[in-house]
Amino acid sequence: MSSLALHLGPLSVDSQKILRSGVHWLCSQGEEVRANQIIGFCNISLQPAGLRLSGPPPFAEEQELQVAFAPRLPGRISINSELLRGGYLSMHSVETWNAEDIVAHLETDVEVEQEGAGNVRLLMLAGRRMTGLADLQHAGLLPSWHGRSRGWWCDKGETPISLLSLGVCDAAGVVTGDKGAFLETFEAAAQAAQMVYVPDHPIAYTTQLLLDQLSRTPAQYKAIAADIQAVLTEASTTSTPDDLVFAGTLLQALQRSPITDTYPIFSASGSARLGPANAILLSLVAEPQTILRHKKLGYHLNILRHYQAAAGPAIREWLGSAFEAVKRSLDDIRRDYEKLIDTVARMTGAKLVIINRMSTQGHEDISSYAPFDAPMSDTLANIAAKEMNLMLHDIAETRDIAIIDVDAIAAEIGGAEHLPDAVHQSGLMQAILRNEILRALEEIRAPLSSGEAA
Repeated sequence: MSSLALHLGPLSVDSQKILRSGVHWLCSQGEEVRANQIIGFCNISLQPAGLRLSGPPPFAEEQELQVAFAPRLPGRISINSELLRGGYLSMHSVETWNAEDIVAHLETDVEVEQEGAGNVRLLMLAGRRMTGLADLQHAGLLPSWHGRSRGWWCDKGETPISLLSLGVCDAAGVVTGDKGAFLETFEAAAQAAQMVYVPDHPIAYTTQLLLDQLSRTPAQYKAIAADIQAVLTEASTTSTPDDLVFAGTLLQALQRSPITDTYPIFSASGSARLGPANAILLSLVAEPQTILRHKKLGYHLNILRHYQAAAGPAIREWLGSAFEAVKRSLDDIRRDYEKLIDTVARMTGAKLVIINRMSTQGHEDISSYAPFDAPMSDTLANIAAKEMNLMLHDIAETRDIAIIDVDAIAAEIGGAEHLPDAVHQSGLMQAILRNEILRALEEIRAPLSSGEAA
């Protein structure tokens, strides 16, 4: 048994001074903790180290900045209670980041041979709010209402590989985890990585929506914004605060393509900027058989039913009158996927990682399919799921994609228990899917590390 002092370790942002809050502990005094288990976090803010002459400050878009930390080895933790300041001092950044600060001591049976084991492993977190008013007083990990959240980790000299999650519930929870702050993914992934999550509200991303965004010009966005503004001022139904909030978040989502986003980061090596994500996580569940298309401007929307209910009367009237419902055949969905794969490969080089669908829930009691008209996929969800899964494998014959086979995993561990509604997974199912996604990410990393990728 050996005792190890755990230091914060180095962290820097070019030309900025890092200030931190008091520590929020996520473990108890004397608790047995795992290697890479997040045990605490603090909020941080940046101040210019000298006279700033021009330009926006770094991370100007992201109002939430936090750093979480974990021991690199397992053992019994003894936390430094002096770092728990309490009150507003645990919310606001008042202490200068000091690499030598000891956050805890670790009693471990593991022989300490790992270089840098005395420094905790750091998970940097950043959230871009839907609105600057979405302030939850920094009460937890990645608080507030975010249009994009991300977490990254890397030791000095490492460059993270990035995964962008654009799926609905079946993709979100696997990446963001139980606390919505990427803790489980961080613990499972030893190598440098960045996880980015864009939520499915107010729009759920489909291949058609993503293609729209990649080709949308500033003039086209301006026309969309003018149309929505007219809805709020000219609708026969008086607009309400719900209409205004919905319109604002919709415009936020339509303004830019998350696929082409780039990302500022900081680490022990200082500041850097990552390019667009190397991998994009999508799910077949997000591909509807019917989608909304604007009658005049031609762009598409896919809004989940419970988020449609969040809109006010003016927006709901607009969705009913300005859009038409367009039926999508299996061939249509396949063409959209192939076009998106080719477009993304050309524009950013990213690879699509796609979660397929559970094709049976075990509740079917159909003894004869004779009463059902063709195509049966129009009325039977299990048939539609099987056809979609086959389509995805057909695409993989000619395109470089990674398929996460939730259908096979559910069959192996029990879909009724771990995926009862074919979308929302148990913790065990999420852990298995997470490992499959990380395995796919490592296969993408390999050629990048060797310099083979363009």
